[in-house]
Amino acid sequence: MIIGWRIGSVFLVLLSTSLASAHEEDTLDPHNATPGLRLELSELPRNSASASPRYRMHAVGFPHGVIFGVWAQDFGHLFHLVASGFQVDEAGNVVLSSKRSGGGRPNKPEQITLGPGRYPRGAAWQVALVSVDRTLKAFTGVIPHPITARDGPCTVQLELVSYRGDHFVATGAGFAREEEVITESRYSGRLIEKRQRISANGLLLPDVLSYEAIGADYNAHYSVKGGSCKVTVAYKWGKAALFRR
Repeated sequence: MIIGWRIGSVFLVLLSTSLASAHEEDTLDPHNATPGLRLELSELPRNSASASPRYRMHAVGFPHGVIFGVWAQDFGHLFHLVASGFQVDEAGNVVLSSKRSGGGRPNKPEQITLGPGRYPRGAAWQVALVSVDRTLKAFTGVIPHPITARDGPCTVQLELVSYRGDHFVATGAGFAREEEVITESRYSGRLIEKRQRISANGLLLPDVLSYEAIGADYNAHYSVKGGSCKVTVAYKWGKAALFRR
């Protein structure tokens, strides 16, 4: 996989597979994030529907003058260091450090944008901002290519959570509060139907979907039927779900 990082007017292309093998880090864990720090990714407008998404980083609660590295976790890999030498400015932007090694003239701080490149539908991409001494750590994640559908105010989204493509987690929002809905999972000629109660704030509680290999049909549909909404999501599972678009 190729990850593209744009720093100001400079675009760096990195081979993440080779980076991961050389710099994978198993000690970075979102559960050990530094309290009070927050990292956000905001997606930039795409040039076309097929363009790979790019994001701008925004950091909240970080001290000024500290040097950070940017880490990324590709689906199926550990975190790996992509680039270092960044600071957080007063507006919370992650920018190149204004100091050059060797005592040269300071660079004008430039904000970076980043993206995962080709990526499976429904898979999460994780990013971390970590100080050089590892005392400050913040994490965030996005799903670059969501598996989602909508009917009126109701939305359903599936997240791919298995490296074999055989497990997903379905969530939803916008349903009538505390109504009973019927969920249907269809694949390979099978139908799995369940009843579920919507939460008091209109959320479909996480529903784990698991699949077993039956033939060569990797098409699947997941539906949520309520009193005012019927949302159906079409997607691929198994090896077909791991295709990078």
